[in-house]
Amino acid sequence: MVSAVLLVFFSFLQITAPPAAAEEENSGSSIVITARQIKAMNANTTGDVLNRVPGVKAGDTSVSIHGSSKVKVFVNGKPINDPTSSHGGVRWDMVTLEEIEKIEILRGKGGVEHGSDAAGGVILITTRKIENIKGHIKTQAGNDDAFNTKVNASMAHGKLGVGVSGEYNTFGGYKPNNDKETGRMGTRFEYSPEENKDFIFSADYMHDERGLSGLPAFPTPYSRKETEISLFSFLAKIDKFKSKTYLNQGRKHNTDKSKHLDKTIKVKNFGQDFNYAHSFNTLNALNMGAGYEWGEATSTSFSTKEEYSWSVFSSWEKRFKSVPVTLTLGVRGVYYSEFDRAVNPEIKLEYKKKRWQVSASYSRANNTPSFYHRYNETSSTIANPDLEMETADNYELGLSMSVTPKLSAHLSLFYNSLKNRITYIRDNNGIGQYSNIGEVTYKGGDVGMNWDPLDELNITSSYTYLLAKNEQTGLSLTAKPEHKFNCYFNLKPMDKLSLDLNLFYTSKVYTNTKNTKTVSEYLRADLRAEYFFDNFSLFSKIENIADKKYYYSDGMLAPGRNWLAGINYHF
Repeated sequence: MVSAVLLVFFSFLQITAPPAAAEEENSGSSIVITARQIKAMNANTTGDVLNRVPGVKAGDTSVSIHGSSKVKVFVNGKPINDPTSSHGGVRWDMVTLEEIEKIEILRGKGGVEHGSDAAGGVILITTRKIENIKGHIKTQAGNDDAFNTKVNASMAHGKLGVGVSGEYNTFGGYKPNNDKETGRMGTRFEYSPEENKDFIFSADYMHDERGLSGLPAFPTPYSRKETEISLFSFLAKIDKFKSKTYLNQGRKHNTDKSKHLDKTIKVKNFGQDFNYAHSFNTLNALNMGAGYEWGEATSTSFSTKEEYSWSVFSSWEKRFKSVPVTLTLGVRGVYYSEFDRAVNPEIKLEYKKKRWQVSASYSRANNTPSFYHRYNETSSTIANPDLEMETADNYELGLSMSVTPKLSAHLSLFYNSLKNRITYIRDNNGIGQYSNIGEVTYKGGDVGMNWDPLDELNITSSYTYLLAKNEQTGLSLTAKPEHKFNCYFNLKPMDKLSLDLNLFYTSKVYTNTKNTKTVSEYLRADLRAEYFFDNFSLFSKIENIADKKYYYSDGMLAPGRNWLAGINYHF
């Protein structure tokens, strides 16, 4: 019943105002969100921003695009994916929303330039250039002993800019063994000796300790996880050349005294990329480069593992004088020490007019199983060192348009085929492992809308249809809802007051590979209010207003009604 009402409502929105949110730079599979748009959203986290993009789902430490969690995320060229994660985890706490200048989302593409593990796409985050003394402090608290404080400050002196940031977060939990405590600190140095020469060094450290409550049917009241991550990067831009160097280190310690489990895994990832971009004229441009990646894992349960890869890529962009068409052709070749060699092409054709544009794209990407996938053990997971690499072929058609100055729209259709898809399979006792399950397909589409019916009111909505199937069995994949709908209402009854009502709908999902167990559909509503003064604001938020009991797509129990309130101070 709920799904029927929502679909009728959304169909009405499509007829009266075709959906989607886009700017001039948006073109089908690529979406750009600017600092101005982020400010207008009145969002609280980076995830809040990304969840407004059709086809994108962001959690506290995760992100997926069109059902795939293999998404690479970069901040000023630095990858912030968790090196110890098994599902493409992302440390969003490595960047604060107030620092962001631009977010570019490449849905189902980007692997040619940015490498493996990008079958879902790539997210590129650019922070504001340090130009003067400024900063902010945000502190908030809520029920279940929730507390969070963030601070960042930056200053520039001549050609040198320095920034520091930190965060502390605690949560008591809304169910047994659901608490967490997280601390982070980071620094950034920018040096711009002259025009077209920029050097950025950044370092971040994060420590996280939490309980793992487990599924309701298989609780793990004594399972604990401690995570440490250090990220270092150096980005150099000199005219047409760009060099990116990074070192990511992670340590994960899993314990469960009821099962005599005490396992530690340490992972190091080092990468070096070189890029050269050259425009021959206004119609032809070349982008080419090479990269090297090295990884090492050590653990209390297995001997040291080491692997590496070499890659080269090239892409050519061709524009035409007589018609507004852009053709992009690219290819990346990769040599893996542990997996088969790969050659991945990428093709995009775009037709762009003043108020609308249409695009078609195809790309191939490889997803390599992480050390954590293959070797780590927890209270509910056993190792599988024989995992093979996934291969994903992605096709997409996209349409973006500016219907009126106050109404923009987006539509896309996608088809993704994955070979040797990696998934977690659990037995009847709640114990599982990651395995290759052959070929799966993701088919579907998404639509979205950004509409200002009044000067004081903005409505942003998106709907995603996803049919995720195991082609060998014909059954649906687990944790992949067929329908997802978001709608955001932002009302500004006066200059200094902003009110937000957010609606989230997710259809039922299967929680086992035989499709005999499901998690029911749910509709959740959140309310947020913020009042602005000259250099600070007061805000509050109530999530799950109706206090509805529901479960996430992975079968975990979601929180009931919760609230938070805080202050955001800028200087």
